[in-house]
Amino acid sequence: MKTDFYKYCILKYKHTPFLDESINIGLLIFYSNTGDFSFTYSKNLSRIKNIYNNIPERTIKEYLKQIDKKLAKLSSSNDIFYKLEVDDLPSFISRYLLPFDGSVLQFTNCKTYLQNDFQNDFIKKILVNKYFIDDIKFHFNQPKEPQLSQQFYNNLKGLDFKSINKNEKKFFVDYTIVNETGNEFKFDYAWQNGSLNLIKPISFDLKESKSIAEKAYKNLGQFIDLENEAKKNNLRYDLLLGKPKSKNLFKDYDHAISLLEKIKYAKIIEENEIDGYSNKAIKAITE
Repeated sequence: MKTDFYKYCILKYKHTPFLDESINIGLLIFYSNTGDFSFTYSKNLSRIKNIYNNIPERTIKEYLKQIDKKLAKLSSSNDIFYKLEVDDLPSFISRYLLPFDGSVLQFTNCKTYLQNDFQNDFIKKILVNKYFIDDIKFHFNQPKEPQLSQQFYNNLKGLDFKSINKNEKKFFVDYTIVNETGNEFKFDYAWQNGSLNLIKPISFDLKESKSIAEKAYKNLGQFIDLENEAKKNNLRYDLLLGKPKSKNLFKDYDHAISLLEKIKYAKIIEENEIDGYSNKAIKAITE
């Protein structure tokens, strides 16, 4: 009778200790039949960024990379002692991977099951589909926000930005503004045309009407919070909007637009208007 087993833990992101909520961003599996680990995690943190503002993105990504590197090193090691320690997986994790120090990243839900002749890859696929949503599932379409920004920037390829910015800075990459409370907000691109126009992609290509409404309200609140910065610094927020693929969500998308239109100092650009918008930016910064 085979007694091969697998153990797994979920890596969660907890934004604040004051909220009883967390988001699954990683999956750690140990397979007894091979003595190997598998660590799958969100590469872009898209779901966290869609829910919370101002997350410590660089720090989180560095933690994830270090955990991945440590596991790869342990898996290739000939030292049998660490494999014996896997019997107590929480202690093993705390010692080798991520101390239980109350940080925003926490491993929880360690469970053990018999493998029952299932292949390792099959087990991994089942667990990913069970515990994770779009941003780390195997057959996931990439978040649309980068595509919207890229569509704008692709139209500007070939421009000599050094020459454009030689006498007066007219085009910016990764532009950051700080609100009255000291919180930073980053924008992929910005261009000068009387006002400084800050580009923010917002995709509503989601699966549920509730998600579209939540995202619209989140962005409405964020940009209301930034109205004073726009007024003081002559800024305009150019919102590049991605439309849902499902026709059943078009009404919800229209409602989202009506909400975002309430933002002062903002301009709505739907994705079918991005090319024309790009041409206006090119004309303005090359004059």
